[in-house]
This record gives sequence, C-alpha cells and structure tokens, in this order.
Amino acid sequence: MVKVRIPRNEDQLLGLLGKINERHEYNKKKSLLNGAVDMDRLVEKSKKIRKIKDLKPEPSTKKQSFDRSKNNDLKFISSEIRSIRNLLLAVYPDEPKVIKEWGFEIND
Repeated sequence: MVKVRIPRNEDQLLGLLGKINERHEYNKKKSLLNGAVDMDRLVEKSKKIRKIKDLKPEPSTKKQSFDRSKNNDLKFISSEIRSIRNLLLAVYPDEPKVIKEWGFEIND
C-alpha cells in the first residue's frame, strides 16, 4: 500500500492544491475529479487565503476575523485534498507514479 503525505504547512498545502488544479485542468473533461470535487471553490478559497496573507491587517478584531476565516478555509482545503488523495489511491492503488503526477509526495 502506498502512503501519501498531505502537507500541514500553509504554503505547501496551497502549492499542492495548485499542482492538483494544473493536472485537473490538463485532463479537462477526462479528469477524475469532475463531479467528485468542486475545484473552482477550492481555487477561490486558495486565492482568498493568499489575499488575506498579503493584506497584513492591523491588530484588531478584524485580524482575528481574517485569521478565523483563513483557518476555516485551510481546514476545508486540507479535507478536500485528503478526499482527492483517497480517490486517487482507490483508482490507482499500485501506481504511485500516477499519484505523483497529481503533485502528491509518496512516502516509502
């Protein structure tokens, strides 16, 4: 059984999402993710997180609200990436090369 690591670091997680989206867009209508995952929603949440990161709001309740929103979006993205990983492992259980093509790191 292949073990696939999901990053916990925010930048690595968003980077993995970018790689997954590239592969999804490359496959277009033949993508395994069609109907299984709302990639547009994931990409929007990713853009929102990057925008919040670039804003650097002043310390206040507004910043706490941004942080809460960002954390919720990161949890959602992480959960969806985990679902994508599980789908790929179910379809390609003995083909780690294919899973790597989607941007995932394989742990030996």
